[in-house]
Amino acid sequence: MTVLEQMNRFSERFGKNIAVNHTSWHYYRLGTGAPIFWLTGGLRRAALGFAFMEGLAKCHTVIAPDYPPVQTIDEFFSAFDAILQAEGVDTFALGGQSYGGLLAQAYLAYKPKAVERVILSSSGPADYGKAWLPVEYVFIVLARLLPEKTLKNLLGGGLLKVITLPEAERAEWQQAINVVMQNDLSRADVVSHFAVASDVIRNGIVTPAAYRNWAGRIIVLSAENDPTQSKKDIPRYERLFGRAVEVVSMGNMGHTAALFNPHEYVELLESALN
Repeated sequence: MTVLEQMNRFSERFGKNIAVNHTSWHYYRLGTGAPIFWLTGGLRRAALGFAFMEGLAKCHTVIAPDYPPVQTIDEFFSAFDAILQAEGVDTFALGGQSYGGLLAQAYLAYKPKAVERVILSSSGPADYGKAWLPVEYVFIVLARLLPEKTLKNLLGGGLLKVITLPEAERAEWQQAINVVMQNDLSRADVVSHFAVASDVIRNGIVTPAAYRNWAGRIIVLSAENDPTQSKKDIPRYERLFGRAVEVVSMGNMGHTAALFNPHEYVELLESALN
């Protein structure tokens, strides 16, 4: 069965839909046990992580949304609240990979009492100062003005520089990523990616003050060969949360270990969740 076929099967088995403020949100719910709310990365489609979620679901309830092209972080908050309420979940572990880590840090700041621990995987601190806003605005303008085919080609090329594809499945994964990029995501999704990030920055959501009274565990998963990670990340996290964080090394598993090393990745997640 190809990667695309496995993604489609996963979506058919575990996919659900919910309408929040006239926007349709697609999400996945599988497994039993202590719940983990998982926020996927910049490809915006959680089903790409079908293998690791199925592994994690052996001991946990896994809930993971896709991202529609909304424009504000408040729309994410409302949808996350609605999904968790629909699934009867009051407290949970919160996980975020890459772009999902930014969303996780923002949601934790918004709803700290519900989060028992946060797992930030291949994701840096989201305490960007407002000096970053002009950069985000430039990306938004480019996303709106560039021809859509050119925009997708640029994004696809950038993603493949970050992603380390397994040699044995390289062609299948390239096909799956290209199908998502070309057929599933739209210009509006790209605009949303930057608009929501700029909204988090503009509203100063991720700050030390937001976590001052939160005592949950902070687990950071980082790979040595991940080009998006910096040696400054851990000290920045510790300043952000006001205390030490637990660091779990992913060795040389790369930026997208959840996709390409699902069994080993689940083992690392289980160690963080127990």
